[in-house]
Amino acid sequence: MTDQFTTFRKNANESDIAGQLMIIGFNGTRYTSSIGSWFKKLKPGGVILFSRNIENSEQTKTLISDLKKLGEDITSLPLFVCIDQEGGRVARLSNDMPKFPTAKELGNDGSTEQVDQVYGAIGKTIKELGFNVDFAPVLDLDTNSENPIIGDRAFSCDANKVAKLGQTAIAALRREGILACGKHFPGHGDTSLDSHLTLPEDNRPLERFNDHELIPFEAAINEKVDFIMTAHVMYPSIDAEFPATLSKKIITDILRNKMGYNGIIASDDMDMKAIADRWSDGEAIELAVRAGVDVTLVCHESERLVTAYKAIRRIIVGGGFPDGSHETSLERILHAKSNIKF
Repeated sequence: MTDQFTTFRKNANESDIAGQLMIIGFNGTRYTSSIGSWFKKLKPGGVILFSRNIENSEQTKTLISDLKKLGEDITSLPLFVCIDQEGGRVARLSNDMPKFPTAKELGNDGSTEQVDQVYGAIGKTIKELGFNVDFAPVLDLDTNSENPIIGDRAFSCDANKVAKLGQTAIAALRREGILACGKHFPGHGDTSLDSHLTLPEDNRPLERFNDHELIPFEAAINEKVDFIMTAHVMYPSIDAEFPATLSKKIITDILRNKMGYNGIIASDDMDMKAIADRWSDGEAIELAVRAGVDVTLVCHESERLVTAYKAIRRIIVGGGFPDGSHETSLERILHAKSNIKF
């Protein structure tokens, strides 16, 4: 790592580290003093932009440039600037920017060349705007026709096809200088409820996941995917108490230890009702961190941001991270940031 990262690691206090373990959202399309105040208070490691933040390409470039400068001025580190740009209905870019096909359309075609072309174009488009992380591709299997949230966001119901096309998508994004994220571990495809609104449940046995759902994630790990995002879904056959995002059995025991993933584990948005309606803000963040999540997403500008930040800092100060794992999480984040192509 460069001196920039070595210096941060040497001098970082609990507040500095807590901020790096968060990616935050905010309202508005331009830099304001309010956004500046949030940054100074939280020192976030990253931001995520949604359609509410994006009017057109020039405005987006200016906003991202301002955010990057602000982040580096406060933390001395590059800022993760993230987007969900999957193609199809999950596309945050404005109407003056390119449109891309759904994963299902690409899966129906089945061509790795087509996936490479499309995800390469996605990567190039968002890189030109200033983004450096795409929370894509979706690695879920399209196995439930009643699923309201996955559906055409998935390449296929066939695990091996999803694995192959997912690897291609990851490689294409990274070729364009974009860090990629496979989601939603260990699989959100065979549910019939939307985790933005409630807590879905998948009652199938662990053997089913080993033989099907985990295959695309294994392929992504082999491709050295930068992030893997967890699912806000209950899997009672694996953990009867907690959904994946809060489950040490799923995150640490399976994803880290059994599957050997060494990249960044990110939560899905902790504002989603699957989590927010069932656990208090501080409790949910603490459970996620103790389960093995490296980076928590809080995607709306609210006091929940402060609660999350304080919870992470409190765990660091109190020694609540297992075996000093906050330092390991920080190492993963610094390693990923050192790989960002400017």
